[in-house]
Amino acid sequence: MFDSLEIIKENSHEEVSLKLHELIAEFLKDNKEFNLGLSGGSTPKFFYQTFAESFKENSEISLWTIDDRHAPLNSEISNQRMINAIFSQTKMNILELQFNEDPNTSAEQYSKLILSKIQKFNSAILGVGNDGHIASLFPNTSAMNDKSIGFVANEVNILSKWRITSTFQLLSEIENIYLLVTGEKKSDILKKIGKDNGLPVNQLIKNRKKTTLLTDQKI
Repeated sequence: MFDSLEIIKENSHEEVSLKLHELIAEFLKDNKEFNLGLSGGSTPKFFYQTFAESFKENSEISLWTIDDRHAPLNSEISNQRMINAIFSQTKMNILELQFNEDPNTSAEQYSKLILSKIQKFNSAILGVGNDGHIASLFPNTSAMNDKSIGFVANEVNILSKWRITSTFQLLSEIENIYLLVTGEKKSDILKKIGKDNGLPVNQLIKNRKKTTLLTDQKI
C-alpha cells in the first residue's frame, strides 16, 4: 500500500458521504474562497445534496467539472446536467463545461476558463471505475499520456464516443483529492487500489503527496 494513501472506513455510504462533508467543512473554516472539482455518477449525489444545502448561501465557493461525456446538457448522461440540477439553486459559482460540436474545442475552451478562474486547486472528488479509471482517464486511451495541465478530449467509446477530462497533471496539482468508493460492487477494485499495478487510479496516487480514500467496504 502506498504511504501517500490515507484510508477512511465508515459503515455505510451515507456515513462515508457525511464524513466527506465533515472534512470539507473543516477545510472551509480556514479558507474563505474555495473551489471543488465534481465528478458524475450516482455515488457522490448524496454528498452533493448535503453540501448544497449546508453551503447554499456561500458565494465564495466555485464548482468545476472534473470530466464529462461529450453530450448536450439536456442529455441524461451529462454530468454537467446533474451538477447544475443540484447546485443551480445555491449561490455557489458553477464553472460550467460547455459543449461544441468538436470535443477538442470543448476541452480547449474549458481549460482556458478553469485556468483563468482558479490559480490554486483546493479539493476534488473522484470515483474509481471497476477498471481502475479516474475522471475519464481510462486504461489504454490517449489521454493517459497527456502531460498538460488542463482538459483534453479522450476517445473512449463508453456511453459516448468522446469524453472531456482533467489530465493527470491537473489532478496532481489539487491540494486535496478524495476517492469516494462505496458499495459491494467496488470490493474487487478496492483490493487493487494503492498497489503498483499501473491502473490509472494508482498512477495518480503515486504522483501525489497525499490522497484520501473513503469507503464503506473492507480493504
